[in-house]
Amino acid sequence: ATQAVLMREGNRTVLSMQNNYDGPPEDFALVIPVPVVLQQDNVKTLGVELFKKLDQLTAPRLVEYWEQDPCEVNWPEEGVSFATADSANETEGGGNVTVEAEFSVGEYDIVILGADDAVALEGWLDNNDYNIPEGASPYLDPYVDQGSYFFVAKVDPEKVTWTNEG
Repeated sequence: ATQAVLMREGNRTVLSMQNNYDGPPEDFALVIPVPVVLQQDNVKTLGVELFKKLDQLTAPRLVEYWEQDPCEVNWPEEGVSFATADSANETEGGGNVTVEAEFSVGEYDIVILGADDAVALEGWLDNNDYNIPEGASPYLDPYVDQGSYFFVAKVDPEKVTWTNEG
C-alpha cells in the first residue's frame, strides 16, 4: 500500500509518499514520472510519525454540505468554445535513455532518467536490476510522450534500518 500526500504552493509541488512494502528490500523499485530533473536537495526521507499525523488530520469526519439545485441548468455563454486535447500518440523512437542525475538519500539509491522511448526505458530498468513488472512500457509511454523525467528509486539493503512495529 502507498500513502501519498500532494501539496502545492504557486508553481512548486511537493509529493510525499510512504510505501508499505512487504518483501525483500532488494526487490523494491519505485518509478515516478516527474516534470523536471530533481537534484539531491529536492529529495528527503520522512519519519513514519509525520504520516501518522497526516492520517489523523485527514481522516473522514461527519460534515453537512448544501448543494446547488441539480436541476438548474447553466448553459455556457454564446460564442464560448471548448478546447479538446489532441489524442495523437506519436512516438519519437530512437530508444535513448539518459541518466540525468544519480544520488543516494537515506536507504534509497536514486536515479533520474530521461527517455524518448518507453520500451527502451523498460529495457534500461530491467538491465540495471530494477524489479518492475514485465510489459510496463505501455504504462510509461504517455509520460515519455509528455517529456517527463523518471524518478527511480531502489533500496540499498545495507542502509536499511529495521524497526519492529506491532
